Amino acid sequence: MSAAIALQPVIDAAPAGSRIDLPPGKYRGPIHIDKALILQGSGSSTVIEGTGQGSVVGIHASHVTLRSLTLRRSGRRRETMDAAIQIERASDVEIEKCRIEDALFGILAQESRRIRLLGNDIASIPEKVVDNRGDGIRLWGVTQAEIRGNRLHRSRDLSIIRSRNLLLDSNSITRSRYGILLEMDRNVTARRNRLVHNYAGILLKGGRDLTLRENFIARSRSVTGTGILLSGGRKIRVLANRIVGCAQGLYIDTGASERGMRRWILGNQFLANTSALHFHAAIRNNTIRKNIVKGNLEDVTVDLRSPLRINNNISGNYWDRYEGFDRDHDGFGDTPYQVWIYADKLWEYDHHLRWFYATPLMSLLDFIERIAPFDEPDLLFVDSHPRMQPPSSSDED
Repeated sequence: MSAAIALQPVIDAAPAGSRIDLPPGKYRGPIHIDKALILQGSGSSTVIEGTGQGSVVGIHASHVTLRSLTLRRSGRRRETMDAAIQIERASDVEIEKCRIEDALFGILAQESRRIRLLGNDIASIPEKVVDNRGDGIRLWGVTQAEIRGNRLHRSRDLSIIRSRNLLLDSNSITRSRYGILLEMDRNVTARRNRLVHNYAGILLKGGRDLTLRENFIARSRSVTGTGILLSGGRKIRVLANRIVGCAQGLYIDTGASERGMRRWILGNQFLANTSALHFHAAIRNNTIRKNIVKGNLEDVTVDLRSPLRINNNISGNYWDRYEGFDRDHDGFGDTPYQVWIYADKLWEYDHHLRWFYATPLMSLLDFIERIAPFDEPDLLFVDSHPRMQPPSSSDED
């Protein structure tokens, strides 16, 4: 096998703004790029390999493009954020059609502007424990970025922290921890992403003007696996997503004292989840309309038996459990859809009782409670105008 070719001298000798075409072969890293430059490879046959220490490629200049390269063997030190590609204080950087493997972090960008990550294939180090891997893509303090058509697998997260003006479009993320983690960001849209077999599909922590649209999220793993988890944040839009086979379809972690918040949950499909909508301490500040809730074990659950319910607009959803009539044939039920907490729901609030879930004992308690209540059941959730049939995208409110 031929020895790796030293690449740093070639980069140092190239004029700023030039293009370097790399033929198939193995090139020795790490390399550092401190000028405008295009590195063009031939795909999987053009390999830049690190030494197992530090990052493989460091980009510290603007107007840099890496295209059709394979990068591997970064270091594994978290305190230095070892990565296949590390971008720092740069602008107009594009990483396209690169393959990253055996690297702690895949692509890491910090305090940079106008970053484009297009069509890359990224895996972290071969570590069974997901928390021990690095993020496939991690952006911190980035302004204006496009992350489109990437495939992340067996990494940790696609992590966006304290960044703004971003588009995450048509990415595939599988067998990772959080498919997408958004933390204290502004003006971010995540649309048409496919998030399957992760511990959680999308985790949103704080931030403002965030839109989750037309994502497909399925089979989030473990008993606490969540399709979408919303924790804080202002002006949050959850639109036309399809969430299938998760422990919790949509989990809203909000307190009774939140101020200035608003969430729009419109046109989503919650199918075959353990619970479709799961609220933590309060049901407030939500507009929930035109969703399809079908085939779930529970439609609505909450962590507190008597949560605060205020400032909600909940109507026009389709619930397959609704048993009302439509005598005027307007497509909506004549009576509201109501979710009550009877004795058969006690297992949700006391983990000691979960042993008895779906047993004849719970069924008997529920039967007795409904025909001869020994305490007043709690009204948990009301859709004032439920639909008789699932809505289509052309339905008018």
